[in-house]
Parts: sequence; structure tokens; C-alpha cells
Amino acid sequence: MSPSLKIDRMLQPGKLWVVGVIVLSAVSLLTILFMRAASVSPQAHYDYTKKLRDLREADAETNGEVLANRLGVTQNYDALTLFLERAQQASSHAVAAPSFLPDDDRRLVSEKAKELGATLERKSRLVEVFKRQNAVLRNSLAYFPSAADDFLGGSVPGNLKGPAENYVRHVLSFAREADTERRQQVNEARQRLLEMPLSPEGRAGIDHLLLHGDTIVKYLPEVNGLTHEIKGLGTAHQLEELNRYYALGHEHAQQAAGQFRKLLYAVALLLTAYLAVVFIRLDRTRRSLAKAHAEVSQRYAAQLIAEDRLRLHATAFHSSHEGIVLADADGNILDINPAFTRITGFERSEVIGRNPRMIKSGRHDREFYAAMWKSILGSGSWQGEIWNRNKYGEVYPELLSISAVRNAEGELTNFVAVFADISRLKEQEKQLTQMAYYDALTELPNRVLLADRLAQAISQTRRSGTMLAICYLDLDGFKPVNDTYGHEVGDRVLVEMAGRLKEVLRGGDTVARLGGDEFVLLLLGLQNDEECEQAMQRLLRAVGQPLSVVSQPITLSASVGVSVFPADEADSDTLLRHADQAMYHAKQAGKNRFHIFDHEEDLHVRVQYDRVSRIQEGLANGEFSLYYQPKVDLRKGSVVGAEALIRWHHPERGLVEPVEFLPLIEDHELIVRIGEWVIETALHQMDEWHDIGLELSVSVNVASRQLQASNFVQHLRAALSNHPNVASKVELEILETSALEDMAKVSRIIEQCRELDVSCALDDFGTGYSSLTYLKRLPASTIKIDQSFIREMVTDPNNLVIVQGVLGLASAFQRQVVAEGVETVEHGRMLLQLGCDYAQGYGIAKPMPAAQMPAWVANWRPDPEWSAIKDLRWNASDRPMLNAKVEHRNWVAQLVHAIKDGLPPPPKSLNDPLHCNFGTWYHGRGADLYRHLPSFVQVAEPHRRVHEIAGEIDKYWRNGQLEQARGLIEQLIAQREVVIGALKKLEIEVAQSA
Repeated sequence: MSPSLKIDRMLQPGKLWVVGVIVLSAVSLLTILFMRAASVSPQAHYDYTKKLRDLREADAETNGEVLANRLGVTQNYDALTLFLERAQQASSHAVAAPSFLPDDDRRLVSEKAKELGATLERKSRLVEVFKRQNAVLRNSLAYFPSAADDFLGGSVPGNLKGPAENYVRHVLSFAREADTERRQQVNEARQRLLEMPLSPEGRAGIDHLLLHGDTIVKYLPEVNGLTHEIKGLGTAHQLEELNRYYALGHEHAQQAAGQFRKLLYAVALLLTAYLAVVFIRLDRTRRSLAKAHAEVSQRYAAQLIAEDRLRLHATAFHSSHEGIVLADADGNILDINPAFTRITGFERSEVIGRNPRMIKSGRHDREFYAAMWKSILGSGSWQGEIWNRNKYGEVYPELLSISAVRNAEGELTNFVAVFADISRLKEQEKQLTQMAYYDALTELPNRVLLADRLAQAISQTRRSGTMLAICYLDLDGFKPVNDTYGHEVGDRVLVEMAGRLKEVLRGGDTVARLGGDEFVLLLLGLQNDEECEQAMQRLLRAVGQPLSVVSQPITLSASVGVSVFPADEADSDTLLRHADQAMYHAKQAGKNRFHIFDHEEDLHVRVQYDRVSRIQEGLANGEFSLYYQPKVDLRKGSVVGAEALIRWHHPERGLVEPVEFLPLIEDHELIVRIGEWVIETALHQMDEWHDIGLELSVSVNVASRQLQASNFVQHLRAALSNHPNVASKVELEILETSALEDMAKVSRIIEQCRELDVSCALDDFGTGYSSLTYLKRLPASTIKIDQSFIREMVTDPNNLVIVQGVLGLASAFQRQVVAEGVETVEHGRMLLQLGCDYAQGYGIAKPMPAAQMPAWVANWRPDPEWSAIKDLRWNASDRPMLNAKVEHRNWVAQLVHAIKDGLPPPPKSLNDPLHCNFGTWYHGRGADLYRHLPSFVQVAEPHRRVHEIAGEIDKYWRNGQLEQARGLIEQLIAQREVVIGALKKLEIEVAQSA
């Protein structure tokens, strides 16, 4: 059958339909088998085994915490509750077994998980009982020795001391080891004490002692029993069973998947065999077509080339620039052309009848020639590069092509070899390769070759399952070397650094130079992060060794950025860019270090950029406005100004406070634009108030970047010139920390602002490095005390001392002081007593829109308590009285906090009104200064009553009666307010008598 008929039959529609069905069926079968073979999810297996590990750890930690609380190692049940909740939560999660398990195994695993959850629920109930009983037992165990010492150390009758000591000894022995014999001894000693005739006073002491002893005897065996019962619940055994059943189910699932993999492999083999048969048949058809075409071509061209064949052969043979050798079937040379002599040096007479092996170079082994002759005899030809030797012993490369010539019967008759000397091409190729792929100075791979090796390294890393580190290295301090010693020395430094980097690397690693002092290293085959970090440390140590390129040693360091594949799953260009970003992080962190690229950090930077873009859009869309918070004179009862505070009217989020968006742009150029908008908007608003008769000075906050901008003063001058009526009423508020960044520059800017009749205030004073030097060098006219100090000065003595110190510094340097954070009437009262008249805060007014300011200013009146003392003045010697008041308020607050949280009350001076901090002042310096005043005496009784209530609270707490102790808190606070009220009367009387 002819080839064309075969093809026609194969292309019939019926045949094509059958082939399509076969292919579609095979693809469907392969897809189903692949999905079944891959049904066991490694991630689901890992997640479930992690849940079981977490459950085991939480259960073990629970048992450990129970034992630790029993032994008194810890006295806090928070960890016990946390571990028990974690165990129960992990148990509930473990009920949902992975879906890849067989149904029977999944059902069995879920049942075991439910049984374990029931056991943990029982353990939870036992733990709650344990916590209650152990707390009572621990309290009695802690208090019993102290009660015994107090009782036996007092005036105990002689006939009672011996039995009491015997009872205490037996109770302490029973507390160390609670057994039946010791319990019997305790009961007998107790009975003897009860049978003894005692006075009422003695009976009260014995009853107090017996109360704690009976508690120990009752609860110690119960607590021990609960401890053993909790530990013996068998959760560990149930966990082992759950792990075993899950492992068995996982093994069954793996076996089932393995069967499908085997079936998939068998089907693949069958399909491969089928495809092989198809390709063989196609190849046979191709050969038949080629043979038919050759026959037709030969018959057609035979007549055309018959006459010219000998002439063309002779011309080509003698004129060719390539050497040509004709040999017989045994390989002996029959003829050569002139080019053979020109290339090899051998004359025709020297080679005729000899074998071409006479020019072998010896560079190729037997396997090479065996493969070459196998190709010649098998396929009829061979072509490739080979090294031979000329007549003069010189080895040269040549491009050789050998063809086998056969007769009509297919018998081998001759060989034809054509070759050309490619020495010059090889040298040019080497030079081009060196120029294209290697750095001319260091002979290291350049960026082009690095990209190729990086792509290969990524593929190799994927196959091996290891890690690849791309290290972007930049030399620190290289430019000064060039500037100092010249570029020739700089080049020598780079060459020596390249040598050091190559010495640090292993065999399969790569170091490349991208240009300048930038190098890239590829570290392959890393097993973990620690190995990568160790390699970076070796690299930094190698770079840091002194260089001897000049007479004086030069020492450089390097900043290295690292991206790790496959943790950073990206393409080669992205990996290199990430390493470059990480290198800049290392530079910014102080140089001579490495930084590994962090996806989270990169995402944060992108999110930061998106947020900044949204803020820019909000500014362009007019979404920002200014709110104004009044500043008042507490003593005169007048409004003296306002602080302009920016607000963002976000379309989706509503009103957004500046703390949520200003920190995002504090290092961005946008903060300057917003600051200029704030100044212009505030000036425009002041003009509107001026037109309606409201004269208010307004302070605006200036960011550090805006203040230190080169054109800040010019922009301010231009804005003021547009609003001449209110220009002198503007005040700039500068953060103390911003002022300290470049004090000399900030001082100059403040002086330039003063020339424009603009005053400056030092904001948040006290939060930076406040000192006399800063106040001297910064010509700010106003100091604003940070609200954190003002807010807590009524309850924290330390903050009160800080406020007093700042006021003293401001007075010494003749600066005006404004207190921020006034939230209560007491804040304002205390500021007036300290001599601070100007204040702002929520206790006065919250920031409000500009439209509300005129009405608020017209209607505001100071608190009556402030008006009552506005004409009074206190001396510096009276300030310890304020400190004592705050100390007393703080002491009561600590006691209340401890009792509410179930903590031991502060032991200091609970029952002693003479030696607490307030009592020390009252009976010491206070008595020396104010004992002649009637109101001074009125403080003593309520103060004594405060300590009396505190003593009762302490007694209840020590007896384990926490609820009774908490019941006295309201009385304690009420009595404290009586003390505070008496002190306020004393403060007024002191000021009036001054």
C-alpha cells in the first residue's frame, strides 16, 4: 500500500472520532486517578497533628500547674485556667477529624476525641473545686504559724502553754505529711485544749488558733485527694489512644492513595506504549514518504547533474577553504585537497594510504571516538568540534563533519571528512564570552551571567527542597577610599574584596559584581535560617579584615541584604530587588550588618504608601477641617486663646482624630503641605472672628519636618501678609522632641518668627530631655506641660513633683506656662495652688468646630471652686501639704485596687496613722507649721478612721473573708473624701493666714 493511501485511511472521519474518544477517556481517567492519589492532604495532616500536640502540651501544663499550686510554687490560678481552656478548646477542635481519613477511622477518631473532651470537662470541674479548697487551705497554712507565734509569744497561762505548743506541733507535722496517725494526734491535742478551763481572753486566742488548725486538718486531705484525682484522670492515656487511632487512619488513607498511585502509574505506562506505537507508525510513514521523494528527485535531477558532477566535484574539492579527506571503507586516506595541507602542514604524499588517526591530539578518550564512529556507522554522519594536532605538534580545534558513503546495495564504500580550523573563532568566542558574562576588573560574573545562574539555582532549589539565599552586598565607606587614594587603589580594593568573597563561598555558590562596590552572592543548598545567618557572619568577618593595598591598612565593612527562596516565592528579578531593599534596611540600621527581606515589613510599607495616598486625596478633596480647644486663665476667669487641632471628615469612617493619620506622614513631604494648610486655615478663621469682634490668639502645631524646611519662614511670612489684622495673634507650638533634633537650627527659626511678631510655645514639655540648657538656648515664650503629667498629678506624687519642677524652671526663666490635660475641678484647683493660671483640657472644653467658639466664649464661667480661691496665694513652703494630700489619695487607691483584685493589701502602715506618708507629714512638718490653725486639728480624726477601716479590711482578708473586706471599700473611700475635704479647708486657712 502506498504512503499516501495509508495517510488517507488514517485521516478518515470515523478514525478521527475513535482517536478523540480514546484521548478524552484517557485524560479523564488520568485526572480521576491523580485526584484520588493526591487526596491525602499534607497540610490537613500537619494541622491536625499540631492540634493533638497542642492538646497534649496544654493537658501536661494543666497537671503541672495543679501540682505547682498545690506545692505553693505559684499562687496564681490564671495560668491553670488558661492551660485548661486551651486543652478544652484543642479537644473540641480535634473532634473534626481530617476528611481524607476512611469513614470508619474518622468516626473512631471523632469518638475518641469526644471521650477525651468529656474527661477534660470532668477535669475542669475538679480543678474549680481544687482552686476553691486550695485557696482556703493555703490561707490557713500561711497564717497558722503567724497566729501560733502571736498566741504563744503573748501572756499564756503556764498550764495552757504546753498543750497549745503540742497542738501547734501536731498540726504542723500533719501539714507536712497528712496521714491517719497524725490526724488522730491533732484531734487528741485539740480535745485536750477544749477540755481545759480558760479565761474568756484565753478562750478567744485558742478558738482563733483552732479555726485555722481545723481548716488545715479538713482541707489538706481533700486537696491532696483532688490533686491525685486530677492527675489520675487518664487524659494522657486517652491522648495516646487518639494519636494511635489517628496514625492508623492516616496509614490507611496513605495505603489507599498508594493503590491509586500504582494504578495511575500503570495507566500512564499503557498510554506511553500506545503513543510509542503511534509514533513508530508515523515514523515509518515519514520514511516511506522521504524515500518516495528521494526516488522522484533522483530521477528528475539525474539528467541535469550527470554532466556537471565531475566538474563541480573537482572545483569544490580543490577550491574549498575547508580541508577535505576522502577515505576508503577501512578509513585509509585516498585523497586530500590543498586546504588540508594548509591547515595541517602535511603534504599529500605524506598522508595518502595512512589513517587519519595520525593527527589525533590525545585530548579525547576512547569513549569519545567510540560514540563518534557509532554515529557515523549508525546514522551515516557525525558533526562536531574536535581537537587535532598538526605536523608541527600544535594542537588546534576544528569543526569536523564525517559522512559515510554507501553504494546502491547499501554497502559501505567510502568516508568523506570536511573540517575547518576554528582556533580564531574559539579565541573570539572566549573574548566575547568574557566581555558578555564577566566583569572586566574582578573577572567575576556580571549581571547577565548572574541572571542565568540565578534562574538555574531556583530550578535546582525547587528540585532539591533546600533553600537559596540571594545576598546583595554593598561596601560601607568605599567612596572615601576612592576620594582619598584615587581610583587605582579603589580598583585594587575591589579586586581583593572579590577574592575574599570567592574564598568564603562553597563550590556550588556564585559571587557576581553588578558594578561599583556592589556584589551579589548566590548561596545554594542551605538547610535552615541558622545556616544562612552563619554564612552572613562569615561574610561580614571576611570583608572586615584590614586591606593591605596601600602602606596604611584600610578597613571596610559591608551592608548585606538577603532574600531567601522559597520563603520569598518570587521570580529572579523580584528576588534580586527584594535583596536590594533589604540591603538599604541594613544601611539605615547602622551598616556592617545584614538584613533578611521580610514580606510583612514590605507589605507594611505598601500599606503605608496607600494610606499616605489616601491622605493626599483627602487634602485635595477638602475633607480636613480645624477644631479649636479653648485656653483659659483660671484665676481671672477669662478665655485667652485657642489651640487649632486638625480633624479628618472621612467619607466612610466619619470624624478621624489626628493621632490616627499624622504619625503616618510625619516623615513624608505631605506633613509640610498639611502644616501650611493648617496655618492658612487658622489665619482665615481668625480674620472671620475679628470681623465679628472676637479677638482670640490661636496656636497651631508645627511638625519637625515642616519647621526645619528651608522655606518655612518664607511661607509663614507670605501667609501672615495675607492676614495683617490677626498676624500678631498667631502662636506656633513646637514639640520639645522636635526642637531637640537640631537645637541650633530651631533656635534660629524661633528668632526669625519673633521678628515676624509670632510667638512660639514648647509643646509637651517634660517628655523629652528637658534641662536648663534647653530652656536657655530655645527662646520660646511659652511652655506647655504635657497632659500626661497634669492628668495624673492628683493621684501620683511623682507626677506632682514633676509639675512643680517644670513650674519652677519656667518661673526661673520667666516663661509663661500652660497646663494641658485639665480634666476635673481638682486639676484646676491644684494648678491654682501651684501658681499655674493658664490651662486647657476636657475639664474646661473639648475641641469644637469654629462655628461654636463665639457662643462658648460668651457663656463660659470658671468653676465656683476655682473662683473661691482665685485671690489666694500659697508659698513654696506650703507645697508639701499638697504632696501629702496626693500621697494619701494614692495610698487609699492602692489599697482599694488590691482588695478588688483579690491581692494582698499593701502592708505598710495599715493600722498605724502615725507612720504612713501622710501621717509622717501631719505629725511632723505639718504640725510644726499649722498646729495653731483650727482646721489642722480637724484632719486627725478622719485620718485615724481611714486607718481603722483599712485595718479591718486587712483582718478580713487575712481570715479569707474577701467579700467582707470588699464590703468596706465604700466606707474607706467616703472617709478618704472627709480627709480631703478637711485638707481643703486647711489649705484655704493657710493661704488666708499667710
